[in-house]
Amino acid sequence: MADDVARSQTSSPPPEVFSIPAALVEQWGEIPQNERLQFPLTRQDIDHLLLGLLRALEAQGTLERIIVDWSNGRLEQANSSLGEFRRQNVDAQNNIRQLVSAVMASALRERKNV
Repeated sequence: MADDVARSQTSSPPPEVFSIPAALVEQWGEIPQNERLQFPLTRQDIDHLLLGLLRALEAQGTLERIIVDWSNGRLEQANSSLGEFRRQNVDAQNNIRQLVSAVMASALRERKNV
């Protein structure tokens, strides 16, 4: 309990979680599953994919460091790394969600244009 209080005072919270808009998910669900999709993507969309994958890999490395520090009794280092892991993990998830949102929006736009 004291560790939780100390940690919350010394590390910044993870970033806000990016949520795919519910209306977009609803429209996406109306597309038949076997329908072929065409969707142009921007370079920024591809960057979201790359950054999401890289940040997920960084988070795995940080998680490994947490486990090693914790198992070796280095609780302060493990707790410090835990905050970093949380930030990396949310960043990775946000990037992937932003890519998925872009794919959904682009596919829906292209579908309307046909």
